[in-house]
Amino acid sequence: MRRYHLGSGAAQQEGDQVRLAGGSNSHAVLIGCGSYDDVELPHLPAVRNNLDDLRTLLTSPHNVALPEERCTLLRDVREPQKVGAALSRAASGVEDMFLVYFAGHGALDEHGLLHLLLTGSDTRLLGWTSLRFDLIRQTMASAPARNRVLLLDCCFSGRAIEAMGDTASLYFGQLEIAGTFVLASAPANTPARAPLGDRHTLFTGELIKFLRDGSAAEPELLTLGAAYRHTARVLAAKGEPRPQRCGTGTSDQLALAANTAFRGLTAEDVPERLSSAVGLGEAGDLAGALEALDVLAQQCGRVLGARHELTLLTHRALAHAEGESGRAAAAAARYGRLAEQLAAQHGPRHPDTLQARHEHARWAGIGGDAEAAADLFAELAVDAAGALGPEDVRALSCRWQHAHWLGVSGHPERAAAAFAELAENYRSSLGERHGDTRAARRNHAYWRDAAGPA
Repeated sequence: MRRYHLGSGAAQQEGDQVRLAGGSNSHAVLIGCGSYDDVELPHLPAVRNNLDDLRTLLTSPHNVALPEERCTLLRDVREPQKVGAALSRAASGVEDMFLVYFAGHGALDEHGLLHLLLTGSDTRLLGWTSLRFDLIRQTMASAPARNRVLLLDCCFSGRAIEAMGDTASLYFGQLEIAGTFVLASAPANTPARAPLGDRHTLFTGELIKFLRDGSAAEPELLTLGAAYRHTARVLAAKGEPRPQRCGTGTSDQLALAANTAFRGLTAEDVPERLSSAVGLGEAGDLAGALEALDVLAQQCGRVLGARHELTLLTHRALAHAEGESGRAAAAAARYGRLAEQLAAQHGPRHPDTLQARHEHARWAGIGGDAEAAADLFAELAVDAAGALGPEDVRALSCRWQHAHWLGVSGHPERAAAAFAELAENYRSSLGERHGDTRAARRNHAYWRDAAGPA
């Protein structure tokens, strides 16, 4: 059989790109509106603390270390042109990170376009008195910064949500900005987003707590990707909607803070972190699961070693997530490396090795390499029969897959012959009327017909 080893694929190198944003070449614009002239818009007193505490974090010498003059704070601004001027000035003179944060009310106009509401905004005159999001998009997309970050914490009034129907889809659908990492709270009504008496609004509060207090489950630097995973997990546990993110390239690897809770990875940490990462995928956030599993796999490899059972378990989960997210070729490659490592440690017929080899072959076929899948399943069928017995359902499954991929790879005669033999095996062990026997006969007939006259 082929040799299997756990390589250092490109995904494992991504951790090397993690870095803290440089303060002297970066600029942050923090915009927050907690008081409103329009009686339709409830006040958001916690927004003041959002701005102050975020500014403290970003200017801390232990984090991004932004100079005071490079952290612009716009509190309770009344006119949109004042915000536009500040954004334009900041964007034109930044090389590393351009970060924009907004906390306050948001609204969608009659065309479904997003507006950020300022202190002087009039909900009846959105186009004239609010900050149009498309202008923010243009400013950020044209900024020369290597990294562009938008943090959006919008509250929508209950009336606005009811009027627009599926507000979340309309809202999130506008947030993608070319070359920009966007992290946005889910739109909800004011009580859910800014609990009365709390120091911060809900989403920003969890973000600040994460950046300030750190997490023992994260490495030395707290990246944007980690901030998303944390806020998504915590808010979901509280029964709140998950935030959403859009990101391009490796922007999620940009760090905003040093991890004050970092203590190094131990074997005891891995099961909980693995469960948390897998949980993201089960909740539908495959991108978040991939990021968390990739980070954990790298850490396990460095700290515990490539052969440690927890390292291998994490790579198995990562390979599964890659496959489920549509990255079949990456899943096949990772399962192949995993199978090599397991074969070297336990032998090619160990149950764990057989399982990894099965997934390697399966994802190779799904990824479009039917020839490789057929070859891999041919080898696997022999070893599975030797380890488990020729009539074991798992051994027969490998033969079934081998026959299937023979046909898909352009060998219908061989596929028909393999299914005919399988049908006889199923008949002798399970009976003529068993579903597997019948299915094998149907496949035999299909590939026999596909082969044409002898």
